[in-house]
Amino acid sequence: MLFIDAKYAQILGPRLRNFAQKKDYLWNYSCPVCGDSSKNKLKARGYIYRKKNDLFTKCHNCGHGSTLGNLIKYVDTNLYDQYVLERYKDGATGRKSHKDVDENNFFKTEPVKVPLTDGILDPLKKITDLPESHPAVQYVLSRLIPKENWGLLYFAPKFKAFTNNITPKFQEPIKDDHPRLIIPYFNKHGKVFAYQARAFGKEQPKYYTIKIDEDYEKIYGLERVDFSKRIYVVEGPIDSLFLPNAIAVSGSSFDMISVRQLLTNATIVMDNEPRNKEIVKLLDKNIELGYNVSMLPDTIPYKDINEMVEGGMTPNEILDVINTNTFSGMEAKLKFSTWKKI
Repeated sequence: MLFIDAKYAQILGPRLRNFAQKKDYLWNYSCPVCGDSSKNKLKARGYIYRKKNDLFTKCHNCGHGSTLGNLIKYVDTNLYDQYVLERYKDGATGRKSHKDVDENNFFKTEPVKVPLTDGILDPLKKITDLPESHPAVQYVLSRLIPKENWGLLYFAPKFKAFTNNITPKFQEPIKDDHPRLIIPYFNKHGKVFAYQARAFGKEQPKYYTIKIDEDYEKIYGLERVDFSKRIYVVEGPIDSLFLPNAIAVSGSSFDMISVRQLLTNATIVMDNEPRNKEIVKLLDKNIELGYNVSMLPDTIPYKDINEMVEGGMTPNEILDVINTNTFSGMEAKLKFSTWKKI
């Protein structure tokens, strides 16, 4: 019912940044799904609009669209319960008459089968295009990265010069340039918005992460995710290449907007360092936030997933260990009290 939707759009408004009504049955707000620009907090590219006798939402930044009900559910589950009850009382929640039935559609996107590059990566060669004797290929082989994922990796013979052609990050003239492995980050449309550059040798820092578009969070692999299946959230992009349906947060700060929207369908897999104070602190935080978290047993001596593979474990064995040692809620709190070793 349109009048109920309009009522709850107004109630929801104070919970949305930059919320404003533009005209009858049209409201504008900063999208809570993508954050609607970390660079400019005044940007508001989300809209609530009328379509026949219901209200729908659309973000012109990230592209997410849904019924008003699904936006309410994402922002405030208690308010969503009130909303559904009121529509039910008014006879508007029948399976044929109300479109909140498929609530997962709010976050569904079709995976990009072949990432696009917008020309940014054109000066580079994919690892798959290099001869096996090439040092970059030998490095990838040494890390035991699955060959089916080599097409996601690139080689930059002069990393800093390549970067400065995209965005001026290094002072000219460059005197200490060197080759690096390039791991590009794609948005759900296959556009490159960042890349990680991994050193082959002892160059410091070991990793550079270059952001081309500040409007996106540093999450690797979202363009390949199937949102209808379990999603594994790890720290590093290389680790994610060993697991099915995995993304990486490029560090250990897992509680990001894009990860939060996957709350019930994601497993947090932090590095296996129970004596690391920062890891312990963040794991405790993720448990309190309601995430499913993996806490590996003492029998696993390796720090991360790549080390597990290098130590002789197969990806299927790693997945089985993660799945059988994943906890949430009170069970996670009890397990955490014995897992931490500080």
